[in-house]
Amino acid sequence: MFGRHENVSTLTAELAEVDAQISAHPLASRRIRAAQAEVASSESRDAAEIDGELAADGLPSVEELGRAHVSGTWSWWKLHRRKRRHEKRIERAAR
Repeated sequence: MFGRHENVSTLTAELAEVDAQISAHPLASRRIRAAQAEVASSESRDAAEIDGELAADGLPSVEELGRAHVSGTWSWWKLHRRKRRHEKRIERAAR
């Protein structure tokens, strides 16, 4: 048979490590998630009003939120890609 046989327990440990990295990522932080939810649920579309709502709740401003997205999107995508790849490898190895 061609290819290598992978140990499910090793792959599961690697997946757990990737999940930990995702949890520790800045885009997964409680403050960023709460600010995203606040912006999404805001009826006002004026940035100054949204900034005021965010500041009242002690959350990052719209500008800070944008900077976090710009700086973190690439690494966030790569981590989730690794996670999907590990999940597929575990599924194949378990067969």
